[in-house]
Amino acid sequence: MDASEDERAVSPVVGVVLLVAITAVIGAVLAGFALGLADDLGPRPTFAALELTFEEEPASAPQYDEFRWDLSLTNTAGGTVDAEEIVVYLDHGDQRVTGTLDRSLRPGETVELTIVHNNQDGDTIPAGLSCSDVNVACRLAGDTGNFPEENRIRLQMVHEPSGSILYREQVGISGEYGIFNGNPSDIDITDETLTFA
Repeated sequence: MDASEDERAVSPVVGVVLLVAITAVIGAVLAGFALGLADDLGPRPTFAALELTFEEEPASAPQYDEFRWDLSLTNTAGGTVDAEEIVVYLDHGDQRVTGTLDRSLRPGETVELTIVHNNQDGDTIPAGLSCSDVNVACRLAGDTGNFPEENRIRLQMVHEPSGSILYREQVGISGEYGIFNGNPSDIDITDETLTFA
């Protein structure tokens, strides 16, 4: 056997070693890139499950005995949710209300937010609720000139530290009333903060 035959026998082995080395380098680069992207997302939620529900009470015109939207936020399982971690957005056309927690939410606990109409006399409809209550907001308008015409709203729940959207849904509404931030001469107020308590 001469020297040239020995060199040919080594060539396939060198090729395999180079291929493995290149594959390892590409894998390491991709892994580093993927981990870098994961770091950019920020901290992930530590809780297991949050449940957001929306209910529209029917309006009984012309008295509007039941004229309200009820939102409930429940920590169904997992760890305690810090108050500053969760934000709920309720959008109706160009009008938005932002719901925040007034305290930490432990597993099994529920907080609520009620949005009602406030008539010209300063009374809420339905009666028995006060606009000054922490978890009550007077943001429903009975005059179609005061709120967007869309017959749906969009609900979103966001984990603030990571920016992760935990819940998103389009909800149909009656169209007889809606979110109104401001007064008839100043209808461009589009961001109000409300509190779940």
